[in-house]
Amino acid sequence: MGTPVALDQAVPDTGVGGRARSLVVLSWNVWIGRGRLREVVSRIRDGEYVEHGADPDAPLVVLAQEAYRSDSSVPPVPTGRSGRVLVANLGFQEDVVETAQALKLSLRYAPSMRNGHFQSDRGNAILSSLPLENANAVELPLVLQRRVAVTAQVTLGEASVRLISAHLDPRGPPGHRWLGSAGRALQARHLLSSIADETAVLGADLNLGRGRSEPAWRLITEAGFTFGVPPGFPPWRHTFHAMPRLVLDYLLVRDRAGAVARARVHRLDENPRDKGARVFGSDHHPLLARIDLQSSSGESQ
Repeated sequence: MGTPVALDQAVPDTGVGGRARSLVVLSWNVWIGRGRLREVVSRIRDGEYVEHGADPDAPLVVLAQEAYRSDSSVPPVPTGRSGRVLVANLGFQEDVVETAQALKLSLRYAPSMRNGHFQSDRGNAILSSLPLENANAVELPLVLQRRVAVTAQVTLGEASVRLISAHLDPRGPPGHRWLGSAGRALQARHLLSSIADETAVLGADLNLGRGRSEPAWRLITEAGFTFGVPPGFPPWRHTFHAMPRLVLDYLLVRDRAGAVARARVHRLDENPRDKGARVFGSDHHPLLARIDLQSSSGESQ
């Protein structure tokens, strides 16, 4: 694997007078860089999803999973356990560092694992049009593959919001004691123990193969991540677009301080009828949210 990346290009709060009270959040498993992240962000900035509340002038953050990076910091020859991860050549893959540079977004990227014998790695990333502060990489307990979540803070007016991009394991290795849901619960518990912020946004591929009956989901909701997703199951039947089609991706908000006025989450479809083998190049749907914070008078803006 290569080194983590910290890229600072954003300017403080873009709202009028530095008082923006809404945040647009995109969470997406970009499938080792095959997802066309630059295109989707450009569509948001062009106002294509304004009907979902995605104001193109509002601050934007991206919580990316399976982000792809290739540079000279990745050793040319695989070393260690992560070097044995097998990945086929997937064709064109969008480099998350190059994308952040092109879009003039700040970036925090932490690699989780190398992509087989290729001189590249993949991991979780946060891209933001606001400055990223107090960033941390949280290595999760090893179940199947090395997983490193990324967290950072953004400031909107007087409010500070913790952002988290994470990816839990789909299963455990054969014969391992942490199989399936038990391994995900172990990883979720460790991640949640590192997040003390009262206002936080979690974008993650949780790999909840058994849905909301899993212990990991119970741990996440008990930790206060309940705001932003409709009650019960979300209105979409899947976020993983391959087979079997499952709801694996979530965008959740914790609001212990009462700072959030509204949070609305939408699944983005490239095809209006959800047709096609891929969604903007990925095997996962992007999730897009608008999060409105309370104003100083207690009302959302």
